[in-house]
Amino acid sequence: MGSDDSGRGSIAFFGTYRPPVPLDIYSCPADPPPSSRKDELHLTDGVSYNQNGRAIPAPALKELLTFLGKKNPALAAECGATPDDAEKGRVAGLVFVSERDKGLETLHVALVRPKGEGGAVKVLSLGDVYGADTFGGSRMEDSGCIAGGFKVGARTVGHSLVYVSTKEPVTRRRTPWTVVYRTNLADGKTERLTPPGQYDVSPAVSPSGKMVAVANFRGNKWTGEIERLNTDIAVMNVDKTAQGGLRRRILIRDGGWPTWGSDNVIFFHRGTGESPTNWAVFRYDIATKETVRVTPEAIDAMTPAAISETRVAVAAIRQKSRQAAMTTPREEAQYRHIEIFDVASPDRPAVQISQKIRPKGDHYNPFVADGGSRIGYHRVRTDDLVIGIIFLRLPRASTRYTPLTQMWGCSGCRVCSQPFPRMAPSSPSSTTSSRPCGSPTPKACVLSTRSGAPTPSSPRRGTRTRTRTHCTSAWGRPSLPPSHWRSTPSPTCPGRPPAGRCSASPPGTSTTPSRRATRRGTSSCSGPRGTAARRSSTRTSTSWRMRRRGSSARAQ
Repeated sequence: MGSDDSGRGSIAFFGTYRPPVPLDIYSCPADPPPSSRKDELHLTDGVSYNQNGRAIPAPALKELLTFLGKKNPALAAECGATPDDAEKGRVAGLVFVSERDKGLETLHVALVRPKGEGGAVKVLSLGDVYGADTFGGSRMEDSGCIAGGFKVGARTVGHSLVYVSTKEPVTRRRTPWTVVYRTNLADGKTERLTPPGQYDVSPAVSPSGKMVAVANFRGNKWTGEIERLNTDIAVMNVDKTAQGGLRRRILIRDGGWPTWGSDNVIFFHRGTGESPTNWAVFRYDIATKETVRVTPEAIDAMTPAAISETRVAVAAIRQKSRQAAMTTPREEAQYRHIEIFDVASPDRPAVQISQKIRPKGDHYNPFVADGGSRIGYHRVRTDDLVIGIIFLRLPRASTRYTPLTQMWGCSGCRVCSQPFPRMAPSSPSSTTSSRPCGSPTPKACVLSTRSGAPTPSSPRRGTRTRTRTHCTSAWGRPSLPPSHWRSTPSPTCPGRPPAGRCSASPPGTSTTPSRRATRRGTSSCSGPRGTAARRSSTRTSTSWRMRRRGSSARAQ
């Protein structure tokens, strides 16, 4: 900035949890609900983190592909989808958020072909379709949905993409800069729907395509809230030229995440209580101005997706989890699942969409697909998980312990919270078919030995041997270059390692557990202070402390 510091400033921000396993988008049948995992369809190409999907109606997808053929014929030929394919149902469209563009959360379009048409998925960046002037630069985008497709007198209003973007720089301190825009799919022209000086999130378009509901920041400012935003729900027209202005107005106080059941009904969620916040889904009738609670008080329900005037899909948690960290397995009722509630039949149990296929997995942000016959959502992509074993080539005398990012402990899968199948120590080459959550089961851990001198497979009497447990995953890499990694299959660890950082073995160290370690069932990792914390069910706490002091002295 040179000598002029007028442009300098500070940024305060909050870090949020980002799962180490990528999120991806799936769908399941709504009626009847799914009975097995075979009913779940993968809707993207599986690249990067993908979330917050919305279906694109066939007429809107036809307009998008028509524009693509004119603007970028080479890309149109590469994707292999034509406007005629969209019109005849040979390809379906999905707009979603992905992090594949330099780690930015930006909007992309997935062209999904049915299995009978090849079943392939082609993903397009909206920047490649409509240009970097509209979809370029450092920005975040979210909540894409389709508007338009109606007539006003003799004039036809074409389809457009309504979405949130932060492409305009912030102008004042402690204010959001999330703004709702509308991009015409037929010509790429973009206009701002959020009035100047106001800030919106979570746009939703009415079934007729004529109105947009948004969550508007109360007082047009942000006061530091993270979980429960202070927003009201505003409604406005889609096309101010054709409809005689936006006619924006606040409709619902203290609400968020609107979704239209019809042009006269809006579902939304609302937080109640102080800490922790309790979440519920409500139904608002525009004609009667009546608000009715849809979900029971005993559960948390959020991010609704309306199927009709009376039916709505929600993400529900039936029992709160009191754990401060992911250190203990949750019960099935503590996971976030997709359920369908019907206001017309309040006594009827909710339709469970995800509980039967993945009871111990979190599912987020439902959306309606195929005219309400299927419900989409995003979840962790557990099918692609692979656990590998990493040995670090460290000097023999080194006492460095390398932290390994883990999603699982040795005792079970962190996604489905189920124990791994055990393997007998005498069969190190044996394999198991699958984890309880359904994905392939690679070898999870290995017991190896380490001493001050080269250790044979069966150490001599009197040799001081320390047992190490190695545990890592395909996404958890230690802070060393790949040239220092070596992978090997191994039996499953007979016990869960204690809290702390897993340690490493030098090259040339035997991977066969010593007789002493195997007999006592000992495994050890570096504890919170970096010392070798040896654990055994047969030791008393006093003897364990004495041995820990001894190992610390040897390490020094």
